[in-house]
Amino acid sequence: VLVAKDKHYGLNAGYRFRDKAGSEPEEVYFRYYLRFGDDWKQTRDGGKMPGIAATYGKAGWGGRRSDGTNGWSTRGGFAKAMPEGHMLEGGTLLGTYAYLPGNHSLWGAFWPWSADFPGVLFNNRWYCIEQYVRVNTPGREDGMLKVWIDGRPALERKLLRMRDIAGIRIQ
Repeated sequence: VLVAKDKHYGLNAGYRFRDKAGSEPEEVYFRYYLRFGDDWKQTRDGGKMPGIAATYGKAGWGGRRSDGTNGWSTRGGFAKAMPEGHMLEGGTLLGTYAYLPGNHSLWGAFWPWSADFPGVLFNNRWYCIEQYVRVNTPGREDGMLKVWIDGRPALERKLLRMRDIAGIRIQ
């Protein structure tokens, strides 16, 4: 995927489970490989990366709040490159950009990928990114999100609420 200089859009793709498999799952494991080019230098506030969601064209992105009946998302995201003089200078911090019921921000929440190490990626190196989501049981806060970078745990969130109704799954 090429992101043009001074732009922030590169690709918008999805896998529609209902269309491809006939139904939507309640849990999914997802893996992709990522390499920032030699000239990558994130200077904007940040942007989105691949992740797992069920927006149904209603909620979970672009200031559209999740209320438990209209959709949710747990996409990857990145922040500005670490500034000059910082010990991780030039690296790009990754995290999860989540729209879940109960979020206080109109724009979702950002959870850095930094379980036991900084989730900072450097240019010109391949990384394996893995994500796992299990939606909650309606009426309970038992959903889960896990993320790994190169096989190392980067984020684990338990006791999540993504939905209040059974019809909201993983789209």
